[in-house]
Amino acid sequence: MGPSISFGDYEPEVVPEPWEEYQYRDLYRSYYPQSISMKINGLFHCITALTSLELNKCYTDPAERGDISRTPRNCYLSALTIYMDNKGRLIKGEKVNTTFRLKYVNGEHILDSSTKIRKELERCVDKKELHNLVIKNKQITFRNGKIYLLEKFHEYIIQASICNRRTYVNYTYLKVSENRDDLNKKLNLLGITTASVGFAPGKAPVIADYAIKILGFALSAEPRFSLAEYTYPVNGPVYLDEQTLYQQYKRENANGYVSPQRKEGDPFIVKKDILKELQEYGLTIN
Repeated sequence: MGPSISFGDYEPEVVPEPWEEYQYRDLYRSYYPQSISMKINGLFHCITALTSLELNKCYTDPAERGDISRTPRNCYLSALTIYMDNKGRLIKGEKVNTTFRLKYVNGEHILDSSTKIRKELERCVDKKELHNLVIKNKQITFRNGKIYLLEKFHEYIIQASICNRRTYVNYTYLKVSENRDDLNKKLNLLGITTASVGFAPGKAPVIADYAIKILGFALSAEPRFSLAEYTYPVNGPVYLDEQTLYQQYKRENANGYVSPQRKEGDPFIVKKDILKELQEYGLTIN
């Protein structure tokens, strides 16, 4: 995603993200759907929530990189969630940014409890404007003026919108349902290709209890998270797949010129669970 900010009729000005100042960073990105109960106009509705979770691990020593590196790492965790009703309309969006630091102890990187975990909430523009921007322009605009361009996440949003609008089956339910044959027949009768709604054989992999708590922590704007205070999902959350996109970034530094961060090689998919990794760092949730 690329952030920018616009004032009036001027061209958008690119706003640098905090992780862009580092010479090296590793990006992990995964996606999660769930159905939640949300109160709208005084009544509770079953809403589809789609989350793009990103973890940027930044190396504080520009000379070191890799798992064997002992350098502390500043981490930026962001959870961008889009909420959709059962007619496929986007009704709300928000992004929670969590910043924390890892230190090297006894051969592994763990949470540095001496550094305060910081939280920041960014709210998207409202309803119809949000829906049109996301569906048609592949972008999200926040109330503070930032604009983010969507890539893979846009495909999942489109799948969910088609599913909710045309099948009368909640997107998350389609992912968690064990009765795949009946759902497949229903899609065929409606003339919907299975690829258009992300339908694949077999149930979506279920998130473990610890992972639900970690995801809830990422979605919460509060510095402390209590599962009892979080809205219990109607279905899910589940992994959209068991894999995570992994990408390395680097800034060149030659003769005093420091270039912008650029991708090193092509992104690739790894079986690396962000939620499991966050737990191993020591983000223990009570």
